[in-house]
Amino acid sequence: MIGKYNGHYSYDKPFIMTNAPDEIGIYYLGLLNGDGSLGVLYVGRAKGEDVSIKSRLLNHLNNNEWPDVTHFGFCICDSEGEATAHEVSETKRLNYPKYNQRAG
Repeated sequence: MIGKYNGHYSYDKPFIMTNAPDEIGIYYLGLLNGDGSLGVLYVGRAKGEDVSIKSRLLNHLNNNEWPDVTHFGFCICDSEGEATAHEVSETKRLNYPKYNQRAG
């Protein structure tokens, strides 16, 4: 079962360490809109087997991939298959966020 959305948290190491789980699921990276909602720039997946929501967020942060990202949120999933399906669904629902778009 897909868990409820948790967020929005500041996209920095202390907030990731405190709030992001060592679980399978999907995560959202973006910036806050004027109304307080998250303007999603990327939807990612943590598939399990030593790859958690927390580890993926820390990886992106350490690589400084997207300097315009200010906040994150996440949903915990029960399995890798569920996380994969939810990532695909959310990416489509959000009209392929900026950093989910592929060249070509």
